[in-house]
Amino acid sequence: MRMRALLAGVLLVAACGPDPTPRSAPPADLVFYRSAQGIVVADGRGEVLSAGATVAAPDWARLYAVRGGDLVTIEPATGREVASTAVREGLSARVVSADGGLVALTESGGDTYEPIPRTRTRITVADPSGAAPARDFDLVGNFEPEAFSGDRTHLYVLEYLPATAPARYRVRRVELATGTVVPLLLRDKSVVPAGAEEEMRGEGRQAVLSPDRGRLYTLYLHQGDHEHTRDLLPGPTSGGSQVHAFVHVLSLTEGWAYCLDLPSPFGEHPAGTHALTVSPDGTRLYVGELTTKRVAVADTAELTITRVATLPDDQVGGVGATMSMSPDGDTLYVGSARNVLALDAKALTVRDLWPTPEPVQGLAVRPDGRQVLVGQRDHIARLDPGTGKILDTVVAPDLRTLYTTIAR
Repeated sequence: MRMRALLAGVLLVAACGPDPTPRSAPPADLVFYRSAQGIVVADGRGEVLSAGATVAAPDWARLYAVRGGDLVTIEPATGREVASTAVREGLSARVVSADGGLVALTESGGDTYEPIPRTRTRITVADPSGAAPARDFDLVGNFEPEAFSGDRTHLYVLEYLPATAPARYRVRRVELATGTVVPLLLRDKSVVPAGAEEEMRGEGRQAVLSPDRGRLYTLYLHQGDHEHTRDLLPGPTSGGSQVHAFVHVLSLTEGWAYCLDLPSPFGEHPAGTHALTVSPDGTRLYVGELTTKRVAVADTAELTITRVATLPDDQVGGVGATMSMSPDGDTLYVGSARNVLALDAKALTVRDLWPTPEPVQGLAVRPDGRQVLVGQRDHIARLDPGTGKILDTVVAPDLRTLYTTIAR
């Protein structure tokens, strides 16, 4: 395993150009990636510090897993269990509130976008500190947890219809005080009228939180027969029922939702060719479709598409799309197939192209912006963002997706 990763690193050096400079000392950052073990945390040398968690707090300061009949809170840098609380056995931690104070759990085996047929759903909400006992919610229907409201009074869920043969879904809220399932609000904070709740069809590709954790952006694909709430209300419609992709914008602080339509050809190609990210200041949303090499930019205040750019034909394309941004918001990194592109985030012009010997499986940027991390099979390579040269390669056994890196 070690020799294979080192060989991959040598190949990446060759692909990115000669590297006559000595290797710098590995940074003291923590790196998070997914393997068959769940979420894995490694240090700058690739040494695994913890593994086995199923979900992380939004700031990655804590990880959560169920061990036996306990929900445990794990400190990433040490792997220590710093808190626990009793829950039913057979559960899996799925969703964490913005402040890390609540965790939603479901029976193992569930998937947010591929639920199993069922007529009732039990969701457990637990305080990971153990300050209060866990609560079970027995809901009539087929539900999957998606996010907590900012004030922790509601749990947003996807309700799948029909319950025993899921084909479409809608976003609803569970009032944690009563266990009642209620509709979302419109952007003016009025309640969605009966019969006007949008029911989505297709595939949820990716979800990202806004930097302030006040919104959840989810990319949905292949929605040809989907009608938005605004199309179902009386009055002029958006004409958006024929779109093939949109970003579902969910306000976690105000309880409203809005669908931001994406133009053709978004949604007309495989899910793996799409990616989504948000700028560090939260003002811009980027969506990529790399079969046709398009990148769309949206204004998050107005919730409108402001620009769609086409990348050069010979630059990038194919499955495995992933995006990340520099901390200053100036550079958009796009990975697809065996290439990493560095784009000017405002002009959407290509600054650099770095070929890789294996398919890219996630991108991350150091908090200081001085390194770009490229996830590949069984290893992670650190690149100099100015030259694309490899600075270091570390083993990451069974890496499926590279998530992020944070300062230790």
